[in-house]
Amino acid sequence: MAVTYISSKNHSLSNRYNFVLVILISLVFSVTQSPYSFGANPPSAPQYVEPMSDTNQVAITWDPPSSNGGEALLTYTARIWSLPPPTTSAVLASCTTTQLGCIVSGLTSGTVYYVDVIASNSAGPGAPSASRSISPGAAGKPPSAVTATSDAKGLITVKWMPLTSAGTGTFAWYRAEVFTESEIGIGSYSGYCTSGAITDSSCLIGGLKLGATYYVQVRTYTSLGSGFPSFPRVKIIAGTPAAPSATPSPTKTLPSSTASPQESSSPSQSNSSKATPIATGKAISSSPPQSVKVVALSKALRVSWSPPKYTGGLKILGYRVQAFGAGYDVLMHECRTSAKVLTCTLKNLGPKQVYQGAVYVVFAGKESQGSKGFRVITKS
Repeated sequence: MAVTYISSKNHSLSNRYNFVLVILISLVFSVTQSPYSFGANPPSAPQYVEPMSDTNQVAITWDPPSSNGGEALLTYTARIWSLPPPTTSAVLASCTTTQLGCIVSGLTSGTVYYVDVIASNSAGPGAPSASRSISPGAAGKPPSAVTATSDAKGLITVKWMPLTSAGTGTFAWYRAEVFTESEIGIGSYSGYCTSGAITDSSCLIGGLKLGATYYVQVRTYTSLGSGFPSFPRVKIIAGTPAAPSATPSPTKTLPSSTASPQESSSPSQSNSSKATPIATGKAISSSPPQSVKVVALSKALRVSWSPPKYTGGLKILGYRVQAFGAGYDVLMHECRTSAKVLTCTLKNLGPKQVYQGAVYVVFAGKESQGSKGFRVITKS
């Protein structure tokens, strides 16, 4: 009978080999069972978050993040806060979806809430979006009977049926917006115009590409924030003077996102904004103010400009500077001057906050197109 003899040295090496093997197997198993993937990175923050007010609920839409971290399938969580984040307070409510929008119900109408959105993939959650404020409530029904027509120069006239009531909020303005897509799309926002009286029924959008197809919607802003947009978006070809045609109803259950890279604004007008109604219509034959310069001050911006190159024979009554905040300050801020004063200061702004805006020439009942937009961060 053969006897195998194992020395104490070989026995020790065998135990050491088995121990290392167990560790390696454990590591492989833990990696395969981990909820996070080492092949992906967390996505960046969702873009252009847009909360919209309704009775006791808020609808939120957004665009995907600029980086998905290497994975196409993302999960989104929209969060509702009682204080602007970052905060140590708990999340009041949330909704999670793989779509680009969801609705949070069970809120108190008239109460100010703050909304942000986080995208997640197998590597975990990314950074939250900038927060937006919103107050649930009847913010006014979407304008109806929306139409759009274009002249040969590509100027689009948007018309709608005026509202008879702004719901439970105080009317602020109408906002007509154009997009390059009939539904939510990254970077599809192309321009807008506003009208500042509840009886207004039209405004004009310029600066579009001749021959390009656009889709138009109109929203009502009140002291509660943005209401739902008109639905569906109306199709128009810039530079083709023809009757508009309505697009087929989008398959999404939520209204299309309306925030934009340049105008990330859902302005909730209040007494603190010190905003006055925006003049109705745009002056077609006037160029905008030139050479806009902005100096960042402590919680303020000093804006200066040069007169327009031409006015089409219209008499200049003055100028208006408007800016929308980001983060916790989403109000519209503005200052006005006479025809001879080419500078004014936007005051009572947030410290170290981003503001985007433009300068307009004011005529009798009309305004020029906005100047080249500015984007500035205030000082502390």
